[in-house]
Order: sequence, then structure tokens, then C-alpha cells
Amino acid sequence: MNLQFTIQTCGYITAEFEMTDRKIKIGHSSTYGDKFQELLNGLFIIYNSSKEGDSDFFSYTFEVKWYDDRVNYSWILTSTALGSEIEIKIHELSPVDPCYNVELLKSHISFKDLFNAIYLSLNRMLKDFGFIGYKNNWDVGDFPVYEYLKLKSDKYNLKLYKEDGIESDDWKSKISIEDEMNLVLLDQ
Repeated sequence: MNLQFTIQTCGYITAEFEMTDRKIKIGHSSTYGDKFQELLNGLFIIYNSSKEGDSDFFSYTFEVKWYDDRVNYSWILTSTALGSEIEIKIHELSPVDPCYNVELLKSHISFKDLFNAIYLSLNRMLKDFGFIGYKNNWDVGDFPVYEYLKLKSDKYNLKLYKEDGIESDDWKSKISIEDEMNLVLLDQ
């Protein structure tokens, strides 16, 4: 399964799933909030726990709803173990009929393929819009810089280290802005 996120028009983001036998495209309007970032937040709980080897965290399931004027979608994502395949279920819901619930997708994607698809989507959106253009076109949320830099540093096997000389408690984790900017510009 392939997955791609795209800002389709001003204030409208889509997720397109491509399987060997079919394609499914769903969307979300920014009128209803930044549910794309909410989806990324849930996925990065899985990503960070897997990368840190925190097996106590699994099995993990979360749900995010995407809204549109005529139809809504429920994403239900489940990861059962570190680095395992992630089950994605998409249900189509009606904004007016609470009994309407149609399963559009129930599929598994590898951890690596899912986060690579997210990286490629973010990288393409950054190239298409830039940071400010992303905000102007998506309306409700800033470009997901943390997620992008985390995925890009892992893709290129670059370590972002805590900056030396911070005059504060050990809890503060600051990465050199030069390192972060160099990572943004890498391969652009």
C-alpha cells in the first residue's frame, strides 16, 4: 500500500491510499481544525516509542476524525509491537446520520513504508509551498517541522545532538539551530 498526503486546494488536505486493486482518496477541511497534525501526533507516539525501544507502550490504538461538509472519516490506527506493521482502518461517516458507517479501508502497512510515505509527503509539501506558504494554504496549522526533521535525520542517518553549554536544568533539550537549518536544506 502506498500513501500520500497532499494539500489539494486552499484549506483542504487529502490522503490517497493506493493498493494493487484500488485507490481511495479521503479529505479534510481546515474549517474543522488541524486534524492532519492530530493524526501526525498519534503516529509520532508510535514512531518515537519504536525508535526508543519502548516495548511497554504497545499495543497502541488511536482514532482521529477528519471532517468535510458532506462526509466525515474516522482513522483508526493500531500498532501491536515495536516496529510492527500498522493497521489502518478508514470508516466513512455521515455528518447527519449517526447510523451510517462504512469501512472503506482495512489494511496493514509496514512501519518503514508508512513513515517513509509521511516523509515524502512532507518533503513534497515543503518544496511546493515552503513554511509560510504551507500555513497560508492549509490555513489552520504550521508546517510540521518537528516531524519532518525527525524523519529526515533518521532517513539520512544524521544525529541531532543536544547543544552544549546550555545554562539550565538537564530537562532542557535544545538542538543547534544551525544543525536544524542545515538538515532542512539538505537535498533541497
